[in-house]
Amino acid sequence: MKSRIIFSAVLFAAVTTAYAQPSADDDDADVGGPEAKNALPIQINEVVTAIINLSPDLARARTDRTIAKLTAEAERKNQAWVVSANAGFNQNGIADHVEAPPYSVVEQDTLSGTLGLGRNLPTGGSIQFETGIQHQHTEYNVYSTLQGLTSSNATTGAGSGSGSGSTPPSEDAYQITSHVQLQIKQPLARGFGDVAVANEKKADLVATEATVKVQLAAEDTLKEALTDYWELAYSNRELDIRFQAIDLAKKQMKITHDQARAGTVSSTAIDQVKSDLYEREAAFEKSQIEVESKSMELRRKAGLDLQKRETVLKPAEAYDIGDDEFDITEVLQRAKTTNRKLATLVVQQREADVDIDVAANAMRPQVDLTATGAILGIGDTAGDSVGGIGNGDGYQLSLGLSVQWEVSSAARKGRDAAQAKKKRLSIDLEDTSRQIETQTVLAVKQVSASRRRVDLSRKAEAVSDTNVRSEKELFIAGRTTNYNVMQRQDSLITARLNLARAIADYHIAVIQLQYLSGTLLDQYGVDVKPHARR
Repeated sequence: MKSRIIFSAVLFAAVTTAYAQPSADDDDADVGGPEAKNALPIQINEVVTAIINLSPDLARARTDRTIAKLTAEAERKNQAWVVSANAGFNQNGIADHVEAPPYSVVEQDTLSGTLGLGRNLPTGGSIQFETGIQHQHTEYNVYSTLQGLTSSNATTGAGSGSGSGSTPPSEDAYQITSHVQLQIKQPLARGFGDVAVANEKKADLVATEATVKVQLAAEDTLKEALTDYWELAYSNRELDIRFQAIDLAKKQMKITHDQARAGTVSSTAIDQVKSDLYEREAAFEKSQIEVESKSMELRRKAGLDLQKRETVLKPAEAYDIGDDEFDITEVLQRAKTTNRKLATLVVQQREADVDIDVAANAMRPQVDLTATGAILGIGDTAGDSVGGIGNGDGYQLSLGLSVQWEVSSAARKGRDAAQAKKKRLSIDLEDTSRQIETQTVLAVKQVSASRRRVDLSRKAEAVSDTNVRSEKELFIAGRTTNYNVMQRQDSLITARLNLARAIADYHIAVIQLQYLSGTLLDQYGVDVKPHARR
């Protein structure tokens, strides 16, 4: 946060540097751009800070990573412990006008409640602990039965006397039953083993892939922005060189005027210099527009304010090359182990392995084993019922096995498709590896070639500068023409532009090499990986 505040303060500070352009004293030199009036020096680390904090591409990648990470965490719910509670009331009975058999149940009320704790197992099965209590009231057809017996006894005279006064049985029965139960379900074929946690595995791999993609997005954005930074640096250097070219032409114009007044050259020599001066001013104007365009492009990629068009960004890094040496073998080995494009494909292969395992498992028959065991407690009151569990008043045991299999080849086709996807990823991985290897070798050679170009361009610039001075002295002495002087100046301008281009190409080649070897983020101290959360 501190670096972001510092960068914002630097970027939008009121103090700016005057934009380099020819003096406004001469009407012919008024070639300023349409909008840019100031230049703001900017360091590479400031660009990097802006990219990490403001780049929309990186922000999108970060959001995708957050989504993948949360999705992976959400997949854990399938293996989480779950508490369940149930309560119910059930009543059934026979209407009064319906004649029921003797001692049959004419009405039954059941009130029950259970509390359970269970989870899915990593082996594909599930386990469930449950405790519950049930209160049951049952009414029997006793009253109508006794009435029938009484009428029969009265007719026959039976049941009279003191011996017939026994208490009739109750027509209502109450029972409270408690239980503690354990139930285990386990597939023995399809769904058995690691495939039970395939979704979690795949979600974790997707989250890992999203993290790698954030790093890759940061690398892509950083590579493009840093390349644009050095292209902008070259455009600024070209602008300075074009300005120097105008200055050289103006000085030669002054010398030509002096020589014309002295009568040593004709007045047409002045027109010759003017023609070259106009061409150089046009080239300066074009370079200035190029600077403004590249400055806006760098602002866009870094996520900076696009409304500050009157102030262009001016790279403040030393415009020179480094002395780092790169060994092809070492860089290639690093690229094969740390390149994020390859890492992404490797993670995708692991995802494909999970898909293959799931598809192959789906070809197996469905064989499920279910085992349930419960201890019962029976009593007239809730306390007696719960206490009866410890006494083992009753028990329940059950064991079940179900078998199911498919007769179609759909599952086999699914496995074949998953294997084909893995094969396709292997082809992509091999092809990408070859591309990166080729690009890495070329990048190393490009760095070396750019370094040699810089050395040769410096020598060419020194010789061209000497030639300009010598040709100017010969012109003053009347031994050469303006045409030759301006040609020497053009050669000097070309040599300076070649040197500037070689330096920019060197830095761009180094950035490309760091990108291919997977060290670009480390080089600039960028860390976009999520922090571990305990």
